[in-house]
Amino acid sequence: MKHPPLSIFLALAFLFFCFGCSDETVSLPSGETYHPFPLQSPPALSARDLNLVDPKTFVKVEAGDFTMGSPPEERGRNNTETSHRVRITRPYFISKFEVTVKQWNEIFTGAAKKEIEFFVPRECVELLGWLAQKGKPGDPFSEIESAEKNSKGEALLNTAQVGKIIGLLGNLKPQQLRGSSWPPQEASRRVDLLRSSWLDNVNLPVTDVSYGQAQSFCYAKTSEAHKIGALPKGLIYRLPTEAEWEYACRAGNPGVCGLDEGNELSGMNANINGGSRGNVIGKNALLINRQKLMPIFPEKPKLKPNAWGIHDMHGNVMEWCYDFFGEYPDEELSIDPIGPIRGAKRVLRGGSFLRPAQSARSAARESLEPSWRGSEIGFRVVLGYPLR
Repeated sequence: MKHPPLSIFLALAFLFFCFGCSDETVSLPSGETYHPFPLQSPPALSARDLNLVDPKTFVKVEAGDFTMGSPPEERGRNNTETSHRVRITRPYFISKFEVTVKQWNEIFTGAAKKEIEFFVPRECVELLGWLAQKGKPGDPFSEIESAEKNSKGEALLNTAQVGKIIGLLGNLKPQQLRGSSWPPQEASRRVDLLRSSWLDNVNLPVTDVSYGQAQSFCYAKTSEAHKIGALPKGLIYRLPTEAEWEYACRAGNPGVCGLDEGNELSGMNANINGGSRGNVIGKNALLINRQKLMPIFPEKPKLKPNAWGIHDMHGNVMEWCYDFFGEYPDEELSIDPIGPIRGAKRVLRGGSFLRPAQSARSAARESLEPSWRGSEIGFRVVLGYPLR
């Protein structure tokens, strides 16, 4: 059997190259960017869908353009923060606060739950010790006797143990709390102090979570909302892209941070390590270093939000973003960027309570292996359209 001449194969290949791929050849006006997926405006959410979004939990961020990155003269800047224009074409809802331990435990049970250890105040230890003597073996009060104590007489317990104790205390009458050395009013005050300490810890931002665990939280939250019909049509819970994060952080402010006039960042307006003059940005800042995470109470936030009503975008915990870490696109205008297609590290934003103001600027970028977990690493969620 004779085979066709090689020249025929070459001619066919040339024709296929010229005409078979012609629909992939795109002529673009100067300054425009080619996107392999069509950019389509999503349909507006119905009134019913909008009612499913809790305005106490989420802020709607409208589509728009902004300058991402930082100018060369910005204090604390590094060479990965190249200033460039970004267009966000689709609105999204971003959580006002970082995800807390309580919210994490509402999604995950069993071994995946997070319990925080903390020292119970001495006054509460005395009350619980008295109740342990009055109670039955094996009840939660008895755990106070075997708990580790520090030099102040405080007892080390975790949020699960204290939560059980508070549940039992809620069923006791004031006269049942009266000890030999305090009246019912004093016992009630000590119970309130215990409850306050417990709330401070269950409402801390969840930490020591990897990128994959943060993604799992978003997936589980999406699945749960879908089951009960509480998910707006077409939306999912997910991590913000790096561009979405900075856009929301700035809230229209081109300065060093998205707070006030954008010129000052210190322990006065963010939970950062602002204990020395070199760790703050601005001339009139008090030197404040809390050296710990701040609990999140949406009804009584401890620090002011940015202009769009979003809290703790600077400090408290570093927040995982969706993107692989890499150089910004070399384009005049970047539309809905989602970072490199592959990489070894993921992006974190916002600085933390351990870091100075320079690391908590709107443009500041961090990167870590996605398996990394640490005491200053957490996240917040976006309720938005799936990423392409």
